[in-house]
Amino acid sequence: MDEEQAGADVTVSAEGPTGAEAAPPKRRRLRKVLLRSLIALAVLAALCGIGGTYYFDSVALPTDLTLPQATTIYYADGTTVMSRIGENRTLVAIGQIPADVQHAVVAAEDPSFYSNDGVDYRDMVGAAWNHVFGDGTEGAATISQQYARIWGDLQGETSSRKARESVIALKLNEQYSKDQILEMYLNTVYFGRGAYGIEAAAQGYFGKSATDLTLAEGLVLAGVLDKPGGEGKGSPFDPRVDAARAHERFDQIKGRLLDLEFVTADQAGQLAYPANVLTLAEGRARSLSAAGLDKAEGLIVHHVLGEVAALTDPRTGELLYADTDLDGKQQFDRVRNGGLKIVTTIDPVVQRAAVRKASRNMESSLAGQPDNLQAALVAVEPGTGAVKAYYGGYQGTGFDYAGYYADPVLGDGLDSCCGGHPAGASFNVYALAAGLIAGYSTDSHWNGESPQAFPNSGRAGANPVRNVGAPAAPPCASRSAKWCTLEESAALSLSTPFFALAEAVGSDRVIDTARAAGIGSLWATVDGKAEKVDLTKADGRSLYPRMLGTEVAIGRYPVTVLDQAAGMATFAANGQAARTHFLKEVWTAGKKTYGEVVDPVRIPGFTPQMAADLNAALQATPQRYNLRLSDNRQTAGIAGTWQFGATTDPAHAWMAGYTASDDRSRGLAVAVWVGNKAEERKLADKQGQPITGPTLPATIWRDFLDTALTETKAPVATFAPKAGVGDKKVGNGIQP
Repeated sequence: MDEEQAGADVTVSAEGPTGAEAAPPKRRRLRKVLLRSLIALAVLAALCGIGGTYYFDSVALPTDLTLPQATTIYYADGTTVMSRIGENRTLVAIGQIPADVQHAVVAAEDPSFYSNDGVDYRDMVGAAWNHVFGDGTEGAATISQQYARIWGDLQGETSSRKARESVIALKLNEQYSKDQILEMYLNTVYFGRGAYGIEAAAQGYFGKSATDLTLAEGLVLAGVLDKPGGEGKGSPFDPRVDAARAHERFDQIKGRLLDLEFVTADQAGQLAYPANVLTLAEGRARSLSAAGLDKAEGLIVHHVLGEVAALTDPRTGELLYADTDLDGKQQFDRVRNGGLKIVTTIDPVVQRAAVRKASRNMESSLAGQPDNLQAALVAVEPGTGAVKAYYGGYQGTGFDYAGYYADPVLGDGLDSCCGGHPAGASFNVYALAAGLIAGYSTDSHWNGESPQAFPNSGRAGANPVRNVGAPAAPPCASRSAKWCTLEESAALSLSTPFFALAEAVGSDRVIDTARAAGIGSLWATVDGKAEKVDLTKADGRSLYPRMLGTEVAIGRYPVTVLDQAAGMATFAANGQAARTHFLKEVWTAGKKTYGEVVDPVRIPGFTPQMAADLNAALQATPQRYNLRLSDNRQTAGIAGTWQFGATTDPAHAWMAGYTASDDRSRGLAVAVWVGNKAEERKLADKQGQPITGPTLPATIWRDFLDTALTETKAPVATFAPKAGVGDKKVGNGIQP
């Protein structure tokens, strides 16, 4: 059959069963009576209090049996598709599936398939007994019961679920032939590796069509059906996960084939485990491509699904799309196969610009640069927190260099790797904002010399504070490095003035300001290991100096590119912080079931006048480093560099900033990081020159903004004029 999207009806033939003749009507009636009695016992165990016969008649069989529907993820326009998940399925008619493969599945999952009425009565008795007198465990389900469970979305370990599943299974066998049921099952069941249905499984494990599978290959696929997902790491019967258990399972099913007389002893003796099973990477690549995980947008898919999985019912607080499986673990099949329409905040035009400028293609400044270099870029809309573009790597199966996600739908639900990087002087902006709140003017003067000792913070002797990636003797207007304004210090990416400012206003206040601006996490070093510090759950006083030192003001502690873009968006919105998010809408069966919530909160004590002064200070950076946009629109930004180990060589380089926003335009906030793909080492370009914030990251930042704003025809806005708040006479500067 041609490939169809999930949700299409399974076409079944009207012919009778071919594996074995249907049971005589008299025997079927007797079995129905027995089943009704067993159902009554199971339902009684569940304290339902209804009769088995009435319950049997009350369960209706659908007029058409449809496969689980695909969930589609869209860009912000609601029409451009980013990803389809749960639909890695191609429908195959039963006549196209080799009989040997059918027999392998039957032997593995339901040896009495061709003779039972859809329910294993011994299993039913055992399940009912265990629910009443035992440990509550269930036995194996027949193929008909498994399909009934999939169709009826019956999750959880309860007697009522088992009863309903069994009734549907019996009615399926009354209405459909064995071939029809097996066809529906094989086109629906999950085989692991992201493959739903026998055709996707054949491609995912062997790189071939189901019509070309051998008996040995069919045995491998039948073997993984017992635990297709494993513990999030793949089926334990997948030879690329656990070869020993896979071979043991293979031999077990081979023995059943012989017992059922599907093969002769000679044929069984010649059956060897196939050597052509694809690696996990090769197999998953085929299935992940449908979900968009084989491209840069795959990381966005993970972030979006993490947000969807975390949605709760406001009335009960329960997760909206989670089910509990037989082991008591949360599963998200309703997200994968619930036919959801998920609309993201990502603008397709802005996202294309991000990929073009931050990846290693010919349009990027990274083209031709050393292979170890990696860039990450995030663009956030000021005032709403909507993520408009996200580039954290070239595909969704690799490291996320722009942030981290916890995706339990297509991932394991644990935090992903690698999104935090020391921000260097680009983090000075939070010390600057804290200083404004404390009454310090951006025109106050500070000592910008480097290196400089700060004994009160333990930075003296062999451990002074240095201006990394910036002049040791900065060219301030006074022509003295000891007499630099905070505005000049921000433009020159100086660290020493902002370290002194943090000591003056309190490092705990710098932490609180960063948290209020949108910084959700930093990473501190504890016992030689990086430990994530959740700023949303602790304030500055509880973190300083226990976890974070005064170095927070100069960007020592790793931060994600996403959080830096969020902080920039807050200052672009004059101090109004909105929660960053990727999820715009969720639609279920044509009904909008979730819409984004935008509720910005002002940084405590940070007035619009302070925002105007901060914006004015940060406008000097783009001007100084020739980062003017093609349409001359106003921008503000700050560059930063962090050193490699104990050296003064750069290892992390940043540029973060934003365009002006007003009543005509919300503007755009962007953070760019350039660093190493693997182990940390000195950053150098193809000429061997050091890469600092004002160089390669700033170029990517400018080129991205130029492209994105031009192609989206974004209105031009202007910053409010400088207000001149705060005391100019404070600071540790030494006047020449």
